[in-house]
Amino acid sequence: MIYVELVPKDIPQLVDDCHWIRAQFPNVVGINIPDILRVPNRSTTTSTTLSGHGINALPHIRVCDFSKDALIATCQQLHHDGIHQVLLISGDPPPNPLQPVFQHNITDIIRLVCTHCPTLKVYAGYDPYRQSFKTEIEYAKQKLDAGASGLFTQPIFNPHMAHMLIEQCQPCEWFIGISPVLTEKSHAYWVTRNNVVFPPNVELSLEYNINLAKELLSVCNAHHQHNYIMPITTPIETYLPALFKA
Repeated sequence: MIYVELVPKDIPQLVDDCHWIRAQFPNVVGINIPDILRVPNRSTTTSTTLSGHGINALPHIRVCDFSKDALIATCQQLHHDGIHQVLLISGDPPPNPLQPVFQHNITDIIRLVCTHCPTLKVYAGYDPYRQSFKTEIEYAKQKLDAGASGLFTQPIFNPHMAHMLIEQCQPCEWFIGISPVLTEKSHAYWVTRNNVVFPPNVELSLEYNINLAKELLSVCNAHHQHNYIMPITTPIETYLPALFKA
């Protein structure tokens, strides 16, 4: 399976983009929607809108924004509205210090949602850059033991790392992230904000990024695993045709 991650800045444009992707690339099975506080459209309401247009949507849910009761109610409503899967993430502290923040243990929350919404598929996040490989794998296994069906990684920039991850946590649905890095600013963001260590031969060119993405798709296909593609600011009209052409 392949998902494309799109930021819901403008809903009519988002709907048009989703229809275009579905028409052009039948191997893309759905759209996952991040929940970004500076964007006016939240992932839950956006996904419901997309579902109403016949688009398979997967919302990211920042659990720190919800009480337990509110989170369960939100997930139940999403399922009622035709959403069949969610990605639960802890969430960074909001920029507004007055916004309520709920302290949760993510594994407890996964278990809670799986118990109260047994027909809703729950995914969890995997960040290979925030702590040691062993510690993050152990953390991921706790999420899977709590009921998560699979893991969405932060974007991966090394096919060897993708191989290593897929060998862990079996059985598990892995969604290996793919994202182009085409500018010095973008490269600096991943290094400074997310602690990414890029391969020494990295190039900030479209050709290099397309080749890397195809390698990652190939790795996942060989292991019967999955991907999501996060173009960020790269125009999908340029990036996706180049990625999926033979």
